[in-house]
Amino acid sequence: MKTKKKFRFWKMLRIIILAIVAALLIWVMGSNLMTAYEQKKYPAIGELVDVNGENMNIYTKGNGDNTVVLLSGLGTAAPVLDFEPLINEMAKTNKVVVVEPFGYGWSDVTNKERTVENIVEEIRIALTKSNLPGPYILMPHSISGIYSMYFANKYPEEEKAIVGIDPTLPEALDYFDETAPTMPEILSYVAPTGIARFALNIDPEGF
Repeated sequence: MKTKKKFRFWKMLRIIILAIVAALLIWVMGSNLMTAYEQKKYPAIGELVDVNGENMNIYTKGNGDNTVVLLSGLGTAAPVLDFEPLINEMAKTNKVVVVEPFGYGWSDVTNKERTVENIVEEIRIALTKSNLPGPYILMPHSISGIYSMYFANKYPEEEKAIVGIDPTLPEALDYFDETAPTMPEILSYVAPTGIARFALNIDPEGF
């Protein structure tokens, strides 16, 4: 009798586990299909330029003596959309440029290591290929403060000023024990599973 009950228990447990695995697989497949659909439905807002064999999105608006380059913070899903109110206001008297680094917005994902040096060089190549010469007023948000400082130190003749929007400074990495820069790597593994989409559906105001 005990053997039969034990057998039924393990059989039921296997069924539950298989059902959970099947549900997760269906969710992941559905999320990836939805991502492919959204990529076709919403074409890039801006110009895709070739940077080291991959596409990087550059959006430009307005005219003026100053070329203001907006650089997004860590984990901003679509910088062009996130900066839209600021772009519209600043573009009245300036040429405003939004650079979407690899992994952000409509730019491609890259396997190249996400070091400050690599990111800055990629941004600079994108600006050059978009026929947007300096000197620039760099306007970084969050982690891009570090990229802007590196850019200004390495290419001082191409930088007119840095106007930070709550920018991250090098000392902040010591304060956070360099945990923040690991977030993009974690998200790169989480995103294909559809977990981020699921969380967004549950709490739209939290993201």
